[in-house]
Amino acid sequence: MANLTIAILGLDRLGVSIAMRLRAYVEKGGRHRFETIGYDSRDDYEKPARKQKALDKVERRAYTAVERADLVVMNLPYEELRAGYELIAPSLRDGAVLLDTAVIKRPSLEWSEQYLSSDQHWIGFTPVVSSAYMFEHAATPEHASDDYLHESAIYLTPSVRCLPEAIDLAVNFSIILGGKPGFLDPSEHDSLTTITEEIPQLLSIAAYAAAMKHSAWGDAQRLTNPPFNVLTRYLLTHHPDALRDEWLANSDRLARGIDDLARILTDVRDRLAEKDEGAIEAFLIEAADEYQAWINRRHKGEWDEHSEPRAQVDHSIAGAIFGGAISRRLFGDKDGRD
Repeated sequence: MANLTIAILGLDRLGVSIAMRLRAYVEKGGRHRFETIGYDSRDDYEKPARKQKALDKVERRAYTAVERADLVVMNLPYEELRAGYELIAPSLRDGAVLLDTAVIKRPSLEWSEQYLSSDQHWIGFTPVVSSAYMFEHAATPEHASDDYLHESAIYLTPSVRCLPEAIDLAVNFSIILGGKPGFLDPSEHDSLTTITEEIPQLLSIAAYAAAMKHSAWGDAQRLTNPPFNVLTRYLLTHHPDALRDEWLANSDRLARGIDDLARILTDVRDRLAEKDEGAIEAFLIEAADEYQAWINRRHKGEWDEHSEPRAQVDHSIAGAIFGGAISRRLFGDKDGRD
């Protein structure tokens, strides 16, 4: 049995859901024990997270939260991320494993190489929420749940210098959270999240920008029902600084994604101008059919045509033969004895 201290930096829905899952795991008789320590700089996240009582402790300072941590979930807002690495690095223990949840991984990987020592181990960590919650966009801790990642994919993007035992820890941690771990290269990961994260962000903000600059916006803004409100929500949930930094850090991939989107929009615009009913109908039917097929695969988690081999693990955090700092910190006492 392992006794691990987990620091969760960033107490949004994901961060608090992880804490809830760990608590539920212990309460249901799981073989490992977890102490969870949280941190968030935002009062509107930190205070509700405290009320949820999913964490053993909530600290006021990030570097204090990580001092005793064996594993750190780096879930800070993107505008705080680089400063967060610089701030906590001196306080991290040797052997600590850091799981980074950022939408794009290459910048985080570079910051880990800049600020972390060779005895601190960085792994990109991208959970895909359970299909039960896939249409829910609320990110606040009040909406957290212990099954938020149930039967979900969790993609790991380890750095090349990451020790196998640190990867093993991340794999087993993912399983305890209810996920199905898989692996991606950081660059491949960022190409994929350009499509699924950043293009939706950009569409959201572009739609609002187009509306507010329209000559009829003065009257139209009174007619903002859910389709408009849901589409433009990123301006409510993301800080402009975070979006700026994220987009610029992934600018080449995002620019290519915009080109692809522009081609689709231009073609639809041309067909509408021509009143080409057949082309518009074909466009909508093809998209609807493909969407239905995707929804079914997403709910079932069946991706046969793109299936990846499952990570071979024994469902025990202590399953590998550990050595060095990770072994001493995680599976021995303070003096390194078993």
